[in-house]
Amino acid sequence: MKSKKQGAKLIMRKYLVMIIAVVMLLPTLARAGEWYEKIKLKGDFRHRHELIQEEDKEDRNRWRIRFRLSLDADVSECWSIGARFATGSSDPVSTNQTLSDGFSTKGFHLDRAYFDFHPVKVEGLHVIGGKMGLPFAKVQKTELIWDGDLSPEGAALKYKNKASDKLDVLFSAGFFYISERKAEDDTYMGGAQLGFKVKPAEDMHLMIGGGYYDYQQVKDFEGVYDEGDFFGNTSYDDEGTDLYMWDYNLFEVLGEFGVEMEKVSIVVYGNFVTNTDADSLNTGWLFGGTMNHGKGKGGLKLYANYRELERDAVLGVYTDSDFLGGGTDGKGLEIGASYGVADKASLGLTYFLNKKGIEEEVDYKRLQADLAIKF
Repeated sequence: MKSKKQGAKLIMRKYLVMIIAVVMLLPTLARAGEWYEKIKLKGDFRHRHELIQEEDKEDRNRWRIRFRLSLDADVSECWSIGARFATGSSDPVSTNQTLSDGFSTKGFHLDRAYFDFHPVKVEGLHVIGGKMGLPFAKVQKTELIWDGDLSPEGAALKYKNKASDKLDVLFSAGFFYISERKAEDDTYMGGAQLGFKVKPAEDMHLMIGGGYYDYQQVKDFEGVYDEGDFFGNTSYDDEGTDLYMWDYNLFEVLGEFGVEMEKVSIVVYGNFVTNTDADSLNTGWLFGGTMNHGKGKGGLKLYANYRELERDAVLGVYTDSDFLGGGTDGKGLEIGASYGVADKASLGLTYFLNKKGIEEEVDYKRLQADLAIKF
């Protein structure tokens, strides 16, 4: 056990040394006139206190941090590469690190690494490969289908066409590798999304869209992340091994409408999803609204949404890790507010008032208090 911990510490130290070396070399490389002068370094830090209250369980208080560091480089007019390092564990939907274990050192991992090909002659087109941010649009960063921290692995295409001054056409598609077993048993997902963004007036916007996401080799296999955990999805026992009951072929509809006034902007939005492979308990929906007053220092944001997510509506491992504590089969409210204490620093509160189990209705409450800083 001791040797494993020492090995993990050594790997983490190598990552840190590499990052520090790159940062220290950037000014020298820039003066040399190399392509390195086009490297962009950015990141963010969040400090969070979290209170979790679940029916028939002891309350839980914990402090958590999240630190992310991104490097982006324009290699040429048409090519760029990017990478992001983040705190957390191997969990695909969380970069949070709980402060515990007697001041032990914490993990720092490769969260993204990808190329981006964007030909000059086809404005708005991006072909991306590697471990990347989710290419599909979401309404106001809500997480009915996918958690915001998810970084899928594979290849994607994104295209934005400005059809007119009042209409943008948005298209994205992706093919993502999930689990390698053997050729005929590999789990993967392919999907596409088409959307339209309309400006009926200078101070208004309307976005509508739809998508289809097809998971292959999920049904009759073990959990795709934790083999024994199906995150709310239906499973069955096969000679002592739990396996997924269904595949997940998701059809999505989403939309939002926004109005901008002199100092205030308001957006209302909705999202619906159904799994066409499951016979029942296969739908989810969300609706809500956001109000912004100003930006940066002194800016105020208020938001609220309500959702219901049936057991087999989506693949539970990849949906919002905060709502219900992660996974599917629940319903409830999410409300929050944030205030800008500086141009790139904000204080925020988020409260989840949920019911785990749409039929069982076990109370689940989660309060998060955040200090977030960007650079």
